[in-house]
Amino acid sequence: FNPQPGGFSWGNTDQGATERTLACLEDQILAEGPDSIAAIMVESIVGAGGVLVPPDGYIEGIRALCDKYGILMICDEVMVGFGRTGQFFGFQHFEGVIPDIVTSAKGLTGSFLPLSMVGVRQKIKDYFWENPVGWGATYHAHPVALACAYETVKYMLKEQIVEKVQKLEPVMMQELQTLVLKHDSVRQARNVGLFGCLDLQNPEGKFIQRLGAPLPPEVQLLRQALRDQGLLALFRPPLLHCCPPLVIQEEQLREGFSMLTKALELLDREQQRLYSLDADPSFRVQTSTATA
Repeated sequence: FNPQPGGFSWGNTDQGATERTLACLEDQILAEGPDSIAAIMVESIVGAGGVLVPPDGYIEGIRALCDKYGILMICDEVMVGFGRTGQFFGFQHFEGVIPDIVTSAKGLTGSFLPLSMVGVRQKIKDYFWENPVGWGATYHAHPVALACAYETVKYMLKEQIVEKVQKLEPVMMQELQTLVLKHDSVRQARNVGLFGCLDLQNPEGKFIQRLGAPLPPEVQLLRQALRDQGLLALFRPPLLHCCPPLVIQEEQLREGFSMLTKALELLDREQQRLYSLDADPSFRVQTSTATA
């Protein structure tokens, strides 16, 4: 139950949304039967869906429901684990929340090598230590990847990367807010740590496209403009993610946003051109006559 849906609202306040979504979740648990539910899996902070920070009490409420009904809580931290949000793990933003299982990847090796991980609480580890299962994988615990992860984590701790992310969070927030104020094509923006996202809109105030729909010409133009500016971005229109390297310096971060604003200027101009043509009756008549 997503407390921040795109098509409707659970309430006018975070508290109201939290109460309703948790009530719906508990109702679903009871409808299915708690004994039939192995686990509830959530992203600590929604990543590819738009960097959505859950409202106060939501993640804590899921933890409480899992405890109440004897259900395991799994936190997916593939995107937010290892410092991305200004905490070593995303679930650390939520007081008292410790998942039974946490999954992560990406930041574990700084993306130098592919490696994912699963962490479990002691009681789960003890169970499988005493009751091993006959499972293995060809590249499980590959020594080179593990050595890379070990050095990456050591570097993060030595260089205080998490603390540096915390210091850069307000800088990124300022730069994102500047884009919102400057560009008509940016509806809103948000970030936690160095994990940010822009919501892009058209001149009618609607999302620039539906997620997963074919790219309109102006979106294709923006995609090319980003490349021309030298920016590599997770761009899933209408969502434009901003996830710089955690070792970035403030001046580099600001330079990246100056490159982004130039790309967005092209989008603004193209949207204005397209919508001014659509709004011009004489253009539509001339086009219709020429076609006929």
